[in-house]
Amino acid sequence: MRVGVCLRRDVELMIKALEFIEEHNTATNTIVVSIEGYDTEEEKEFVQYQVKLLKDAGFINAKEMNQPYELYVRSMTVQGHEFLDSARDKNIVQTAKDIAKSKGSELFSLPIEIIKGLLGEAAKKYFFGS
Repeated sequence: MRVGVCLRRDVELMIKALEFIEEHNTATNTIVVSIEGYDTEEEKEFVQYQVKLLKDAGFINAKEMNQPYELYVRSMTVQGHEFLDSARDKNIVQTAKDIAKSKGSELFSLPIEIIKGLLGEAAKKYFFGS
């Protein structure tokens, strides 16, 4: 009997999924996200769950298929590109982590809207000071 995988949010894996989408998606194709190192059925399911969360957050356009947590990604939204651009910059991420830590939290344990806001705030600090 298959037990399945614990379906929890993993923001760092969500970022890897966005990077995969950015690298592999074109205007005329749809893709299934596949992350290196996530090879078992349970791990693949976990990756697809992160893709579903990206869809739910409005970061990608995707169609859910008949199999559980298998999504065909059509494109990344502007919001997804902006989030990825901020999350890819290590200086911005570190500044956002420092802001969250100063408030007693870990950045990637916060709600996605708060993470987006902190990344935006960190980008402003990084580029404009204060």
